[in-house]
Amino acid sequence: MSARSTAKHKPGSLLGSLLGLVGFSVVAGLLVSATVTPAVAVASSTANSGLDLFENLPEFAQIEEQSEVSTIYGRDGDDTQVPIAEFYSQNREIITLSQAGSWAPLAAIAGEDRRFYDHGGVDAPSIARAALGQVTGGSGGASSLTMQLVRQQIVEVACQVDPATQERFDPDLCADQTTDSYGRKLQEMRFAIGLEQRYTKNEILAAYLNIANFGNATYGIQAAAQRYFGINASELSIAQAASIMTIVQNPSTLNLFTPDNYERNEVRRNYIVDAMLDVGYITQEQHDEAVATPVDDAFMNVQPAGSGCIASFYGSTGFFCDYVQELLRQPQADGTFILGGDQESATRTLNLGGLQIYTSIDVGLNEEVQSTLDTYAPNTEQRLELGGAVTMLEVGTGRVLAMAQNKDYANVDDAPYTATGINYNVDRQYGGGGGFQPGSGYKIFTLAAWIEAGYSVNTSLDTTRRPRNVQTCNGATARFDPQNNEGFSSARQNVTGIFVNSMNTGVTEMGTRVAVCDVQDVASRMGTTPANSNGYTPDDALPSWLIGTAGNVTPMSMAEAFQTIANGGVHCEPRAIDSIVARDGTQVPVPPQDCEQAITPEVASVMQFVLQEVTNRNPANNPPGNAPVVSKTGTSDNVVQTWVNGASSSVATSVWVGNIRGNVGLLDAAGGSRELWNVRSAVFTNVMADALARYPGGQFLQPDAETLQGNAVALPNVAGQTPDEARATLEGAGFSVVVGSTVAGAQEAGRVEYTSPGADSLVLPEASITLLISDGSQFQPPESAIPNLEGQSLADARGTMSSSGFDPANLQITWAQVPGDQRCQVLDQNPDAGTNGPPTAPVSIVVGSNRAGQDPGC
Repeated sequence: MSARSTAKHKPGSLLGSLLGLVGFSVVAGLLVSATVTPAVAVASSTANSGLDLFENLPEFAQIEEQSEVSTIYGRDGDDTQVPIAEFYSQNREIITLSQAGSWAPLAAIAGEDRRFYDHGGVDAPSIARAALGQVTGGSGGASSLTMQLVRQQIVEVACQVDPATQERFDPDLCADQTTDSYGRKLQEMRFAIGLEQRYTKNEILAAYLNIANFGNATYGIQAAAQRYFGINASELSIAQAASIMTIVQNPSTLNLFTPDNYERNEVRRNYIVDAMLDVGYITQEQHDEAVATPVDDAFMNVQPAGSGCIASFYGSTGFFCDYVQELLRQPQADGTFILGGDQESATRTLNLGGLQIYTSIDVGLNEEVQSTLDTYAPNTEQRLELGGAVTMLEVGTGRVLAMAQNKDYANVDDAPYTATGINYNVDRQYGGGGGFQPGSGYKIFTLAAWIEAGYSVNTSLDTTRRPRNVQTCNGATARFDPQNNEGFSSARQNVTGIFVNSMNTGVTEMGTRVAVCDVQDVASRMGTTPANSNGYTPDDALPSWLIGTAGNVTPMSMAEAFQTIANGGVHCEPRAIDSIVARDGTQVPVPPQDCEQAITPEVASVMQFVLQEVTNRNPANNPPGNAPVVSKTGTSDNVVQTWVNGASSSVATSVWVGNIRGNVGLLDAAGGSRELWNVRSAVFTNVMADALARYPGGQFLQPDAETLQGNAVALPNVAGQTPDEARATLEGAGFSVVVGSTVAGAQEAGRVEYTSPGADSLVLPEASITLLISDGSQFQPPESAIPNLEGQSLADARGTMSSSGFDPANLQITWAQVPGDQRCQVLDQNPDAGTNGPPTAPVSIVVGSNRAGQDPGC
């Protein structure tokens, strides 16, 4: 676009100026005459069709809507709506002419357009004076109040910046407003006449007072009165009203935000007060009092700006405010926009403002979450740039109850160390960053895929460290050999134990039976996809996704997943906006609650069962109170990022604490101490306790028995059999058999002492069973029959052993997880009843428990 001159016509080019003046005068005469004799003017303009400038003027004859303040509301504990922030492209509050008081309208007329009530939009004497000034190099304003209103409305529409493109909506028309040309004046005149033909003088005056620019993004007389003097427009004195109306002549050099402008403002202010006296609006006494009032600091009462999320009314809600604004700017899943059918109309509505936006945020809870983050993850930490974020969703609705982080909100380029404009809780589309590596928290999706595939969580798996061929996608496999990071190791664990101990080796063993693609599919359904992407691709099917070390996710997406688990498998899209009231009082349609079944209730019930056990056996992550909580921690490579994700039946929570910049781990930064590593747990337990106090949780689903059992089968007891007999028994049941080492045992030498996994363990149908062979070192010839203990309580079984002549101290107990009615009951014994043995013979029994491997208190 070519540069546009802002110079006036100078006397040196007198001929050109005179020719321009002639053309301007003719058209101006036609326009002015239109306000008196419209028919004559139309006939004359038709005859003189060579005046292209006139012919090409666009039609405009209505008062446009003007930008004003929008307000975002949150909820207090009792669902009272409380404002959390105001934002605007222009700080404006629309008022009526009567609300503007007496002095501001009169000061506007006296200072800008004394003949306002006498002309039809264009003041002929002023036009003549301005036209002569174009030729002679003199000055003199020609714009009536109506013409000034027109120009402001053009700027309001054309000069708005589209946030998506950072371009003005109409750059050419906007640029025209900076030129001093006949064409622009004629355009304003035509538009002004159109306004005068459609609206009353008072309607035009009110519109002018509401649209006028009073400096520093302050627009309209009401906002100016509040900003400069801390009062309403109706309360302005003559001196105050005249000082404010002074600013419209040059908002940059006459505004009252800086003392440097006071003297210039006072000179122009006194000119307006003089004019008010000349016109007869005020008395001499009122005049003298006004001009005797100096424009100084004592005169002023400037109020701080309260615009945008950076000026949020609560210290904790800045990032949520920013998230809401991004929701309004960005397209929805179907490509439409909440505030309009396309981005241009949505941006236009957002910039116009006047919206009342009611949201889901629980301000009281959010303040408590913020306080917890400030306590345990201070933004002043110097050993590394420590970050912390919390997202909390309402189970069953997906409504965002809390969104906070340890950094202060400051969406500016020069934000201090303690602040940022990046919302760590969400994707970049909604003001976030790149997400963070989830670590073991992502294992919940491997668990979900395992259960969906029909496997049992009670299945005993090989958890030794070794390279494994993991299923990736479409039948492909890849080698994977991770270590266990928490220091726990075990040769075998059932799936519940694998998750309690967060064993990478065990989850990798699960990955030999469920594919990474299936894990990612269930993650997507539950609401978790890689940060800043639309989903997973086959190229993303890396084995390390099984244990959460292949990519990044956000706290919002992890909270979605736990909301799904707690909600019986129903995923609800996050919902931050409850309703919007437009500037005209009508309701703006907002996205409805969007929930659908992501995993079956049966699968969800077993996930709840396992993840409750994870919480119960990791007390550092178990919040106080009686409400059950499901949870899973996550730790990235080198402890750079840490998480605790969890949920009650009412609130789902994701807590992230980690290093924002670089790869220094929390463990290294604390000199090998777990001080920073444990921050995640302190934050999680405290914020969940706060949430449960407001949203009490109930019981989760009872685990579905069939799903809990899955395809696991109980391993037959082959103790005492020869290896050949045992092989035949086990292979006949579908197992593969390996003969292992010889061990000290009570069976006859060469017979099976026990198996690994042990008798009655729940195992996969194709599992490999190792036979351990007795060396006979503890074998004693039988002297009496071992009694039948099956079906007895443990206490009764001990009595039966004693009364049968056997030492009950030789009972060897294996605890197996069973339903409640079988707890403390003998389920199986080895040797079988009737087997002869000495009084010191050991008898192995399997006893029911509420937790595998633990005495429930029998």
